[in-house]
Amino acid sequence: MSSEIPTKKKKDKNNKKNVMFPNYWSPNEVEKGLQNGELIKGILRINPKNYKEAYVSNKDRSKQDYVIESLLDRNRALEGDVVALKLKSEDEWKEKQQTAVVVYILEMVHPRKAVGYIRVQHKNKNKIQALFCPRDNRIPRMEIDPIYWPPLFTKDPSRYEETLFLAKIILWVNVNFAVGVILKNVGTSFNLVVETTALLLENELDVSPFPPEALQHVPKQTDISEEDLSYRKDLRNECIFTIDPLTARDLDDAVSCKELENGNYLVGVHISDVAHYLKEATILDTIVSQKATSIYLVDNVFHMLPTEMCMHCSLLPGKDKLSFSVLWEMTSEGEILKTEYTRSVINSCAQLAYEHAQKIIENPDDEISDDGTPKIHNGFEWNDLKKVVTALYEISLNLRRKRFENGALQINQPKMVFRLDPTSMVPTEWFVYENKEAHRLIEEFMLLANISVAKKLVQNYPDIAFLRCHDPPTRHMLEDLQKTMKAVDVHLDISSSGDIQSSLRAHTSNDYAGMAKMVVLNHLLAKPMTRARYFCSEDGQDPAEFYHYALSIPLYTHFTSPIRRYADIIVHRLLAATLGYTEKPQWERESVVKLAANCNKQKYNAKRAGEASCDLFFAHYVETHQPFIQDAVVCDVKDRSFDVIVIATGTNVRIYEDSFDEKVTWTFTEEHSKKQISIRYPETQEEEEFTYVIKIFTIVKVALKRKPKTHKLEGTLLKPINKIVVHRSY
Repeated sequence: MSSEIPTKKKKDKNNKKNVMFPNYWSPNEVEKGLQNGELIKGILRINPKNYKEAYVSNKDRSKQDYVIESLLDRNRALEGDVVALKLKSEDEWKEKQQTAVVVYILEMVHPRKAVGYIRVQHKNKNKIQALFCPRDNRIPRMEIDPIYWPPLFTKDPSRYEETLFLAKIILWVNVNFAVGVILKNVGTSFNLVVETTALLLENELDVSPFPPEALQHVPKQTDISEEDLSYRKDLRNECIFTIDPLTARDLDDAVSCKELENGNYLVGVHISDVAHYLKEATILDTIVSQKATSIYLVDNVFHMLPTEMCMHCSLLPGKDKLSFSVLWEMTSEGEILKTEYTRSVINSCAQLAYEHAQKIIENPDDEISDDGTPKIHNGFEWNDLKKVVTALYEISLNLRRKRFENGALQINQPKMVFRLDPTSMVPTEWFVYENKEAHRLIEEFMLLANISVAKKLVQNYPDIAFLRCHDPPTRHMLEDLQKTMKAVDVHLDISSSGDIQSSLRAHTSNDYAGMAKMVVLNHLLAKPMTRARYFCSEDGQDPAEFYHYALSIPLYTHFTSPIRRYADIIVHRLLAATLGYTEKPQWERESVVKLAANCNKQKYNAKRAGEASCDLFFAHYVETHQPFIQDAVVCDVKDRSFDVIVIATGTNVRIYEDSFDEKVTWTFTEEHSKKQISIRYPETQEEEEFTYVIKIFTIVKVALKRKPKTHKLEGTLLKPINKIVVHRSY
């Protein structure tokens, strides 16, 4: 009988290494399968914490994502690839979650490149093999042929222990190892300059200079001609000005407001007419369309446009500038009576910073000191600007109130800003950027302009309107969060975006504990949310697919930032055609769909690079400013760890059981979905025995350190002084 019992075989490393991927279906089989519903099309997402697990969103947002449970089932697809999936049989599903396998890659979006280290795989007297190990564990390790090894690697591999390389997959047939080539020596890791180069490469962002043949298309002469003036609305004598961050150089947008004789207001948003200078289908336009966005890092900005063109287009004060204006006649309550779209020429009378506008909002009767007043042009005075800001602010309050009454949702997450040493460019100070009333004033009118333009595009070009939508959040994740919050006596109404906002408002308070609770709620609510995306409309398309969930509006686009977003340039070209300035673009819908996909990809990659840059500089700061102790609030409890959010920065850190002294007792309990950890500190000569209870919303003190050889932080829970956590006041 015992002979019938299977015995555990020794692991055969060679067999494991030679597990082969299955062949893809043929293109004809895939096309047929997609048409008859046997296959599912979607974009692959790989779990960054478990590279063997991947997901594809279900079109029915009330259902869970399709899950791909292994590398074999993922079948060589990488992050962002458009894949064809075949569902597994129901008995192979993960509880109620449908499992699937990749049978074809419809579009290979991932570049198959990675930044990482070269390591010795096997070494003996006669042979050495090299393995490239990506820092992103979602990308497979690569065997590297000796012809691509760096100099002297054979003699002394250790000399490259800390060197970063860029590598590319050229073949991937075995599940566990791909074959790759080394493309570039990036430099020594953990140097801020090298790491910045690495994060740009990792996010597939092109920051190379524009070639001379492209720069030939940058206008050398920017004087406004009589021909330009002949068809533009001349607004150069109006009180129009910009409001931007203090150090801003790319001034996309300006605002204006004047009271009419009938008591209403003529409000204007004036956007740089970049499309006038960036001619379609030129070499420069092609390169800019591929870049699709400016990239904002802690220590640098990589512009989408050539620097000279940025300066041409920037709405600098005291200079005639070509613009695209949206003008509304509206009441002080923000009720729109009439909308006008026009190409225009303006001459901004001042470059205000948010700080200037904020002073006006807070103290409208105060005079600004001479040294704090920006230069004012065109015969206007400070009082003229104050009058405009005050009127715009009052209208913006009504616009904002109406937006949230209509169901808008705002999830707030901190944005860190660093002060750098001017010589070494290392971070010397950090703070969280604060959005005040002046920021919200500008936000309301930019939103209004974007909404107005979206309506105009769909009205005129329903077949190729370039829009931006936001799909509803993942329903099952919201429901899970609702259950978790109910267990800690927090009611979340997840029926709609407006109901979520009302729930957030109900738990808002100005005390420290209330502030900490809001940090957790905003963090947790961000997880089920989908990414907003650009798309091309289609005549007869279901209007529900146009909807923007967070803004709670039926139509939206991006029009207000053409210096830094190519999407806005596309919108400007369409708007110009709707107004008769140009012919209707002869664009194939499929080409617009591809433009939207690239804008989405580049915007996301630039966002990830910006976040990685922030993580890099913050990790450097923490490493060089020890001890680094902060208040944090618990946002998740697991059996062997708990997660906290640093209240001042929004940084998420996990605290593990094994980070405690072995004399400390850790007890995890779960009852009716309520999870908690009891951490018992033993009696010492100085302190009696006591137990620290950790659950969601518990405020703690943590000591942060940089994880060795990473840009991530790790935390240690600090023992409360006299059993009480001492809070810092802000």
